Amino acid sequence: MKSSASRSNRRLDSIAVPWPVLLIAGLMVAGLLVLAGSYGFHGDEMYFVVAGQHPAFGYVDQPPLTPLLSAASVALLGVSPTAVRILPALEMGLIVVLIALMVRDLGGTRRAQTLAAITAAISGYLAGGHLDTTTEPDLLAWAIILWLVVKLLAGGDRRLWLVVGVTAGIGLENKDTLLFLAAGLAVGLVVARRWDVVRSPWAWAAIGIAFLLWLPNLVWQAANGWPQLTMARAISQYAGDNRGQIVPLLWLFTGPFLFPVTAAGLIWVLRSKAAEPWRPIGIAALVGLGLVVISGGKAYYAIGSVPAFMAAGAILLDRWLARGHMRVKGVTFTTAAVLSGALIVYLTLPILPLATYAKSTLPATVPDVANTVGWPQYVATVEGVVAALPADERAHAVILTNDYSEASPLILLGTDLPPVYSGHNSFWSWGPPPADLTVVVHVGDWRPADPTRFFVGCHDVAHIDNGLGIPNGEQGTAVTVCTGLRAPWVTIWPSLRTIS
Repeated sequence: MKSSASRSNRRLDSIAVPWPVLLIAGLMVAGLLVLAGSYGFHGDEMYFVVAGQHPAFGYVDQPPLTPLLSAASVALLGVSPTAVRILPALEMGLIVVLIALMVRDLGGTRRAQTLAAITAAISGYLAGGHLDTTTEPDLLAWAIILWLVVKLLAGGDRRLWLVVGVTAGIGLENKDTLLFLAAGLAVGLVVARRWDVVRSPWAWAAIGIAFLLWLPNLVWQAANGWPQLTMARAISQYAGDNRGQIVPLLWLFTGPFLFPVTAAGLIWVLRSKAAEPWRPIGIAALVGLGLVVISGGKAYYAIGSVPAFMAAGAILLDRWLARGHMRVKGVTFTTAAVLSGALIVYLTLPILPLATYAKSTLPATVPDVANTVGWPQYVATVEGVVAALPADERAHAVILTNDYSEASPLILLGTDLPPVYSGHNSFWSWGPPPADLTVVVHVGDWRPADPTRFFVGCHDVAHIDNGLGIPNGEQGTAVTVCTGLRAPWVTIWPSLRTIS
């Protein structure tokens, strides 16, 4: 009995979290929830909700998990930015806790866990918790897997590989970037000669579990012509820009004034004798980064491995503080933390009054925040155009938009509008419009650029204005009325498809 109780206590100790870490993570989540309703939706958030309202095992531009969760959030809590941002806030808070747990498993003290929690809570994870995108569940999946791998490489219970497999499989139903981690770990284990892992049946079982959980999306992709490969090719067209953003993003994400903590952690994992058990993780990070660079993927694909090195860096920071001059070093760390956190908050969170924000340089600097502004005015403008149509035209009207971020708010926020369609990404799959809807209210640029290919006459009747002059994706966009379809919708529709 005593032995059983002892094992139970050890298991509880392995997942127990110091109260300062819980407090830091809780404050982070609370702050995110306070700001969750500020400004408005992002266009991508609304697209995910609409996509999730068309349940499927996959979509043109992502696997199904985030759309389904977003739609469920709105179904339960109503249509609001706060509804879809609760989960991302909780996910980022959990990552803070996981990084602290990694510190413990890497041999760090309670103070090192607290230092890691502070570093994580004021990093890019704080910014990530404000928007509902595919990135937040992806970052959480990376963090869970890395935490488990840290334990496993130090001799933890091999059955944890099954949990790695389940996490990876669920994560792949959200985003395929976990393949970078898988490839990196495979190379890292071989280079580091961790044959104990390579030969482990539990590790191979994890691969099988992950594949089985990912299989529904793979089947959907195969049945629909592998559209995510087309999407990947579209992203790679901007490979130069993507590559150029990787280093600045890693710098900002790890903390503008605290990035040395994470950088030192990476170097420690790669070079220190004491870190030898975890060397495969350092190699995996470099391999994953290299694959992102080679493929021309988006810059944020490279940030998933940060938790392990943020944790390792916190241990080194703790040791540095312990070597004397505690007061001076404490002031230095506190100053760097405050400045890093303040800059992250200022750049990425909606803390300014809208009028003040509009006069700042932030809309041009951080487009994601700017693109959460102006949706009520956007919807009202389109509603006004529809209302001004003659009754006979309004009865046969359809709305067609250039992209999904213009279609989605009209569906979620509009009132008494005609059916909304778009040729962009998954929206194309939900068309074409009914044959009798021949009067088109079009929003945005034309793709293809010449609408006379499809309509006898088109004329601009309005332009979107958010009322604050904030430059974003919709400001100044034309709203056009077109009549006289030159061919049936089923003939036109294939020409309107865009994947980007």
